[in-house]
Amino acid sequence: MCNRRPVLSNEEMNTDEEKMRLRRTEELPNVAGGSEVLERAAGRSGELVLRRSGADLEVIAGGTFLISSANTASSVALITAGLPFLKDRDTSLRGIEVLIGGLGLGYALDAALAERRVVRVTVVEYEPVIVEWFRKYGEKRAELFAAGETTARARVLVNDVANVMRENPGAFDLIALDTDNGPDWLVRESNAGLYDEAGLALAHSALRPGGVAVFWSPERYDWFAARLATTFSQVNEVAAHDLIGGRSHEYTMYVAQREVD
Repeated sequence: MCNRRPVLSNEEMNTDEEKMRLRRTEELPNVAGGSEVLERAAGRSGELVLRRSGADLEVIAGGTFLISSANTASSVALITAGLPFLKDRDTSLRGIEVLIGGLGLGYALDAALAERRVVRVTVVEYEPVIVEWFRKYGEKRAELFAAGETTARARVLVNDVANVMRENPGAFDLIALDTDNGPDWLVRESNAGLYDEAGLALAHSALRPGGVAVFWSPERYDWFAARLATTFSQVNEVAAHDLIGGRSHEYTMYVAQREVD
């Protein structure tokens, strides 16, 4: 499941209590405040809602905002932030293998399929209904993904991304983790394990030598960068910006590289 927390003004971010309160949505009628509920379903982590707000699609889980199509740029950055760090590697013969944790609305998947060097994209999504909604509402992105499925260039697995990394050591050149709301704002407490020392070691072990893991984050966390540096040989912070309501909002992609053997 792919998450975005709504961007708050400085005044709204005075206390953690206010942040948590403002991340909650009100009860969602079928049409309210310019938003139309398209789908509701019981998910593995609680009720899931797909709604249209103006021109954007939004996903809500258990009353908590997850992601909007307004977050396209930062979703795409999960892939584009990592690719330059692979440019000096000899992937010309076998190509780049990509693992994406969290399907969301499919923008990271779309960016990976657009890269000619990518030979296969594996997307792991925890919530089955998110996959169903993507196929139904993903428009051109879903069509391109379906075409990739027919040629075995793309696949989606309904699973926990930790399981897939554990079962595939040394398999991927680029791992893009947009799982939960970054390292600090968790909807599923069990996802904390992806960001602790054991979880980072798991991502490291699933990379090929010289590969990179990219972690989406709503902001910069010095403690998380320091934790990454204890496992990976190189850590870089790449900024990404979503334009929401006419305002630019910055997010951070942590790009962590495995050493070359």
